[in-house]
Parts: sequence; structure tokens; C-alpha cells
Amino acid sequence: MQKEWKPDIPPAMLTDDIAFVGGTPVSSHCIVAKDGLILLDTGYPGMLDGIAANMKALGLDIMDVKYILHSHGHIDHYGSTAELLRKTGAKSLIGREDADIVTGKRDLSWAKELELAPAECFTPDILFSDGDVLQLGGKTIRCVHAPGHTEGTYALFVNTSVHGTPMVAAMHGGVGVNSLSRKFLDSYGLPRTLRDQFREGLHRLAREHVDIVLGNHPDQNDTEGKISRMRAGSNPFVDSGEWNRFLTSCEARLEDLLRQEADER
Repeated sequence: MQKEWKPDIPPAMLTDDIAFVGGTPVSSHCIVAKDGLILLDTGYPGMLDGIAANMKALGLDIMDVKYILHSHGHIDHYGSTAELLRKTGAKSLIGREDADIVTGKRDLSWAKELELAPAECFTPDILFSDGDVLQLGGKTIRCVHAPGHTEGTYALFVNTSVHGTPMVAAMHGGVGVNSLSRKFLDSYGLPRTLRDQFREGLHRLAREHVDIVLGNHPDQNDTEGKISRMRAGSNPFVDSGEWNRFLTSCEARLEDLLRQEADER
């Protein structure tokens, strides 16, 4: 990740009140509420100016951010948070299981694996647990614990609308199986049961009704392609079957990892 990132995916309102303001390295979404803005993840260190520019292009002011909600504690999702906190005075939230990562007490940020210097640490204002809800100006975000990628990964469910029709948008906060490999888990003293928890979480989340999938990274839901196909009266993000297809593909990647490790023995 370069020190100064330039926006490389056009920002867009995916729904009436959810904006994509990230880029190809990692997603960042802005929830527009009556009383301010909620930012979902702040990207890598060095992404803040680009995120702010994307927001401005959509008529949103980064100074109106009231809450910064993190999907999990990896550097590509909280790397610009400390800078944003100083700039805006917003409150930060993360799952309690990952709090020690962003405070710097545990070295699980994935910075080493990405060959990056550690991100600036911060102390979260609010630690959430399974089922907790964040509310702001008529917007509701429900947090569902979905461990695996990290111990404190959460899925986020957002009430939204498209052309006034109520819908549910959801993001799985972390589905990369790179952090579920035997080598990674053993090297950091993490339990291999995180793999079972990941699978169980996928099955649990599959029982949720979701109209719109938000990608934690743009390649998870073809964010860029869908933005390019958006037209008046047509929104390719609306697909009530995509959530289950996505979760199924995540479990398939886990199975591939387990088979590969079995073959290596």
C-alpha cells in the first residue's frame, strides 16, 4: 500500500443511504443518517485523504462522521482510524475480541504479513458483542459475531432502502482463509477451532435474509463492475440470492485450504 493512495474506483451511492467510498485495495462504506455519518472501516494507512475525496464527490463531508465501525482488527481495515479520530472527534467501535489488536497489545494486525509498518494504534470508544446494535438518526446496524478470519470478526446488517423500498444490506466482516491456515494459527498460538467457528458462522449467517451484499473487499461482490452497470431504475447490487451464494463460496475456499493441508502431510 502506497503512503498516499489515489481513488481508483468511482464512489457511488449503492442504496439510498449507503455509499461506497473505498477502492481496489479495500472497501470503505459510508452510512448516511439524519444526525451524521457512520463509516465502515478506514482502509490502510494513507487512505484517509482518498476516502475523504470520494465522500466529497458524493456531497458527503468527512467531518460529519460520528461513528467509525470496524469489521475486524486487520491493518487494511483500521489503518487510517487514528488519523480520522483526531480529525473528526468521532467515536470508534470494534468487536471486543479484536480490541487488543488495535490498541497494540497483540501483534495480530497482519501488518507483518503485508510487509507494512504497524498502523498507529487507538483505544476504541465502544466494544461490541454478538447481537449489539448501533443506532444513529434512524439508521440501525446489527453486529453478529462471525469469528474465523480474526477472533473478533463481525458481520454487519444495515437497514436501508433503494428508491424508497426497504431492504437489508449485509457485510461479512472477514472471509479470507489466509489467516486460517495451520501455519498462521500455530505461529500466533491461535486455536485451530477458529476454522470450525468460521464454518459455523457461515451457516448461521445463511439463515439471514439479505437483499444487498456489501463487499469487505471490492472483489467479494464485484463492487466496481456493479457500479459501472448502475443505471436509472436498475441497481445490480440488489440480488436476494447473492448472500447465500457468497457464503457458500467462502466455505468452499475453507474446504480447499483443508484439503491442501491434508495433501501436504
